[in-house]
Amino acid sequence: MSLTLCVAGFVIILLTYHLLWKDPTPILGIYAVPGKWYHVKYVLFGILYYVRKFSKKDTAAGPDGRAGQGVKAIADPNLMDRAQPLSDHAKAFDAVFFISANSEKDKGVYVIAGCERRPLGMCNGLFYIGLPNKGLLCSKKIPDTVLFGAEIGEFGAEGIKITPVTPMVKWTISYKGQMWYQNDPSKLVDVDFFGEWNATSRFFDFDSDLHPPAIIKSIALEKWSREYFENLKTAHQSHYEQFGSLKCKFKIENESFEYTLPSFRDHSFGQKRDWTLMHRYAFHHIFLDNGINISVGVVCQPSTASILELGQIALPNGEVLPIKWVDLKLYQHGESGTAPKDYAFTFAAGDEEYTVQVLVEYESIHYVSSDWDARMVERFCKYIVNNIPGRGVSEFHYRHKDGRPESVAKDDPEWYRKMCHKI
Repeated sequence: MSLTLCVAGFVIILLTYHLLWKDPTPILGIYAVPGKWYHVKYVLFGILYYVRKFSKKDTAAGPDGRAGQGVKAIADPNLMDRAQPLSDHAKAFDAVFFISANSEKDKGVYVIAGCERRPLGMCNGLFYIGLPNKGLLCSKKIPDTVLFGAEIGEFGAEGIKITPVTPMVKWTISYKGQMWYQNDPSKLVDVDFFGEWNATSRFFDFDSDLHPPAIIKSIALEKWSREYFENLKTAHQSHYEQFGSLKCKFKIENESFEYTLPSFRDHSFGQKRDWTLMHRYAFHHIFLDNGINISVGVVCQPSTASILELGQIALPNGEVLPIKWVDLKLYQHGESGTAPKDYAFTFAAGDEEYTVQVLVEYESIHYVSSDWDARMVERFCKYIVNNIPGRGVSEFHYRHKDGRPESVAKDDPEWYRKMCHKI
């Protein structure tokens, strides 16, 4: 009898709590804050996460595509580190991105190359070079990135080519075509670039290697429903990252250059990539003078996780650690659409906390997808982390709702350059 009364009393307390305590409103109507059931949800999802992560039968996703939350999408790295078959979805994708940077006297040397494969021989491709005393060079079509004529199973088109050579070890990057100077948009130059990328750290798989409490927290913050968990499943993308070194030679007109730069790469693929689901993100890729490499970011995709803190740090001894937390609040850093150029934040990995100071040297804007659904603010930065200097790139993404300008459909290169000069 006493047990029945205790259970009844507990149920009454829960019902009263549920009815009287209202969930707080998300910040700006977008960014979730802990609700009344946050701690219960954290425990429940934590149990599910660890059961999936350590279940022997779930060492890789099965035919139903279940991955993420501790489960790898593809168990064999040799099958993962290559061009992936595109799904039948209209927004199918397979994307690679390379970032390299180093100090050269008082200025930085930067190289960025990216290609997002899409159906029907289309890709979103871009190429940047930043040089001391010259400034930033942009591939001809930027701010547009829509390129045509991509071969099946290859990353690149219209002069860009990114090729896997040895899985998780070596890639090559080449660009042959015209680029324009950001400080003089009317100046077009011929560029012939070739680089060999070699790994210096193990690969870091977001499906299985992220800090579990950070993932659990991001899910527990959200309102749960059948629709929410369907969104988690359908919006999933596989993503992995790796640090390395880029040895490159290139010519700008008749002037030759040769550099070996610390470098970062990532590879993302999945059933579809719908940029309209993403509200914002801010990533920082950092190469410090003491050999530490960092990839750290915060993502806001309201349909799945409005606050997701994630990333990795690769130490000179070869150890790779997940980022535990990041105190950069997106709603306090450029929510209006203008990304900050001088700011700081803190993150933790292993037993250490790191304070990151950011100072932007160059900034360029380009758009992704055929409809320009995503606006990428690419920033070429000086960093100071715990008093150690370095260089790198920061990318701020914004959901772009204005659509693709009519003039872009006319494929007018002069319009591109004029537009970029105004940005």
